[in-house]
Amino acid sequence: MKATTRYLVLLSMLVVGCGGSNQDDGDDDTQSFPETLECGDTRCKRATQYCATIVTAETTHMCLNKKESCKGCDCVNLDTDLTAQTGRQDCTATARLDVYFSCAYYDDVDYIKTSCTVRAR
Repeated sequence: MKATTRYLVLLSMLVVGCGGSNQDDGDDDTQSFPETLECGDTRCKRATQYCATIVTAETTHMCLNKKESCKGCDCVNLDTDLTAQTGRQDCTATARLDVYFSCAYYDDVDYIKTSCTVRAR
């Protein structure tokens, strides 16, 4: 009798365990990336834009366009993208201004965040 009871308990545990396959579907959702991500006070479309922060007398955040295949800092250029897409030249060094660039790529969200800091010489 005891062996039969153990068998039934094991069998019921197996049946309950098999019903948990919905949890596997939930794991797929955690791997999907968000469509937009915060960039200061705005939001950028993850697939086609990157976040640019321009630090001058004031700090400005904006989204600049990138190719959807761009997956890292090597395929964006804040200075040229800013000028080409907006006409602004805030990140261009001059005789009176030094510009310092930084860029980070977060592969866990497929997200590029870059900045330029402008300082007087």
